[in-house]
Formats: sequence, structure tokens, C-alpha cells
Amino acid sequence: MRAERRCRLAVLASHPIQYFTPIYKRLAERPDISLDVLFCSDYGVRPRFDKQFGQKVRWDTDQLSGYRSRFLTNVSPITDTFNPFHAINPGAFTGLLRSYDAVWVNGYTYPSNWLAAAAAHLRSTPLLFRSELRISDDQVTGAKRYVRDAIVRWWVRRSAALLYIGEANREAYLRYGARPDQLFFCPYSVDVERIDATSREYADAKQASLRQEWCLPVDRPVILFVGKLIARKHAEALLDIAAAVGPSGHVALAGSGPMEPELRRRVAEDNLSNVTFFGFVNQSRLPEVYAMADVFIMASEREPWGLVLNEAMAAGVVPIVTEDVGAHPDLIAEGETGYVVASGDTSLMIARVLTLLGDEGLRHRISAAARRRSLAYSYEASTEGIVSALRGVGALRAEQVGSGVSDAPNGRN
Repeated sequence: MRAERRCRLAVLASHPIQYFTPIYKRLAERPDISLDVLFCSDYGVRPRFDKQFGQKVRWDTDQLSGYRSRFLTNVSPITDTFNPFHAINPGAFTGLLRSYDAVWVNGYTYPSNWLAAAAAHLRSTPLLFRSELRISDDQVTGAKRYVRDAIVRWWVRRSAALLYIGEANREAYLRYGARPDQLFFCPYSVDVERIDATSREYADAKQASLRQEWCLPVDRPVILFVGKLIARKHAEALLDIAAAVGPSGHVALAGSGPMEPELRRRVAEDNLSNVTFFGFVNQSRLPEVYAMADVFIMASEREPWGLVLNEAMAAGVVPIVTEDVGAHPDLIAEGETGYVVASGDTSLMIARVLTLLGDEGLRHRISAAARRRSLAYSYEASTEGIVSALRGVGALRAEQVGSGVSDAPNGRN
């Protein structure tokens, strides 16, 4: 019997993102899907200055092998990668006029996504839309809000499938008029299996050796921050915690950014001997960082999701986060898989840390529950969300099978 034609899926992505690459690989491995990934820029695979990290960044893990991809010509004169107009790619329109069965885009602010949506509309190609949209962190008011709301409603109306990353994202889509049949769970995810395995590998005696390598004490709990040292991440809360716990705990900050000199100044002025700065830590070594920690702090405001929370929980690090962290409704059950405090409530955050430092049994119980919870937010779950959406919009039939040959398993074109 002749095999059915594979579903041709095009992905328009701003740049290679370390958390999306594994999803592309899994989709490309499927015999019923033919995948093309079109990148608007090469940020992350070539060294580029990141103003939030305060240095040039290039990920040290392979972002391009295992699926078919190409970089589109960028005609934008803007070099700031945080400006949504930094990538304007005519190929997002012409490339997607080809015969695809579905197009997946991320976000609504990039000009090239609008070009992709126009091409999909002209071809009557189903559009899969994924974003970090939330209602709770809405800072836009007046005329800007009116325009923004109109834009979002346009995307919701035009999209055949809305890929929601978590509960707050789902609620936002519904608020903007989404139908329940448009919604497909496609969680923000991390390599939970690898992180879990690394943390277990370095348990007990091996953890002590790892801490010595990273110049951390081996005889006290470690309280960890991972992220960019920028104002809205509020890494200064970690220094408040360090001052409060004293010799009963040690604070480690993994990250770099414009706030680093100020933070280091305060450590010196306050004589905080229980603080270590790791600086920027690239992808390949982050699992080691989590494996050394006992408590994870995320004091951010306006955090759309917070994938470092997924990573910390996968390693069994007990999380304490603010209510501004978008992932908390999905990942944290209060007192069971972690703790949530009001944004800016450093006093309660310190109280939670002190309780955890004084109760090893409580740490272990929450650690185990956090690991279990993180498993629902795996790359497999994200991939299945895409597959379910493709079936839901009619681009992929449930019984559809392919030739058994995957797309470009060892490279790209």
C-alpha cells in the first residue's frame, strides 16, 4: 500500500533558540512530517553582543543539526536584537508561498511574522501561533493598549491553532476571543531527563567534588540564582537572603549583565562572605550548576514564563518565586512543589529560605515533588502539542504515515 504524503510544516523562527531546537529535531524525526525551519537571524550561533548579558554570547550546544533549516536574508538596518524590527525578512513571505500544509510562527511583534501570516492567508495555509501573551503583566494603557488589543485579536482570529504554553497564556487567548477548539497545549519545556540525570549523578559525595570545582562550600545548603543580571530580575534579593542566612547557607549567582558591578560592590561593602558569582554560564554546564543547589530563587517581575524554573525543578532544587513569574500557576503548588510570594516581598522570601534551611526533610519532600511536576513540561510534551495541533487543523491525519525516512537527521540545507 502506498504511503500517504507527509505533512509539510514550515516554522518561522526569530533565531536558533536552545529551548526550541530539540522540538525541531523531534518533529524532523517523525516519518509523517516534513519540516522546514526558516530563521530570521543567526543570533546564538554566531557571537553577538547581548546587552542584557553585557557580553558577546554564542551558545555552546549544537543548535542546527538534526533538522532542515536555512537563514533568511535580513534587510533591517537595526542591530539591537531586542528591537522587534531588528529582523525584516522578505523571504518570510516568498518562502512561505510554497505548498506547505501548515505554518508555525512565534509571537506577533516581528514584521517577518506578519509577512508569514500574509503568505499563509494567500495560500489558505493553516497558521499555528505560539506566544508568551499574558493578561496579568499588562503594562500597556491608553491608545497603545487599544492598538495592541486589536493586533492580538487579529492573530487570534486568523490562527487556525493557538499553542498555549501554560495556564496564564491559555486564559489570555480566551480573553481575546479564542475558541476552545483552537487551543492546544504546547508547553514551554526543557531537557528534563538530562537535567534530572545530571543532578542524580552528582548526588552525595560527587556533589561535594563538584562544589569544590566551582569554589562553593560543601558543608552548607546552596541558594541559587540563574539569569541575566538586569533590573527586573531583582538579583539583589539574593544578597538580602545572603545577609539574613549568614553562615547557615551560601548564595550562588549564575549570570552576567549590567547590574553585576553594583551587586559585587554591595557584596564587598556588606562583607558578604557567603556569596559567589559564577558569571555567564553556557548551556552545556548549566545542569552542573543546578546539581549543586538546594534552593532556587526567582525574584523577577514581569517574567513571561521563566524556563530556568523548569530547569531548577527538574534538578530537584526547591523553588521560591514571585507571583510575577508566568510559570508559577503551572509548576508550583504552594508548599508542595515550591513557594510563591508577592512581587517585592523579600521578607517572606527570606522566611521561606530559613524554613527550608532548617528542615532537611521538608527540602527533600519538595525536591522530589518538584522533579515529578517538571516531567509534564518535557520536549516530548511540546512536540505532541504541535502534532495534536496539526491534526486539529487537518494538516496531519491521525492515520497518516510516511516513508520511514526522517528529514536531514545530521544537518541542514
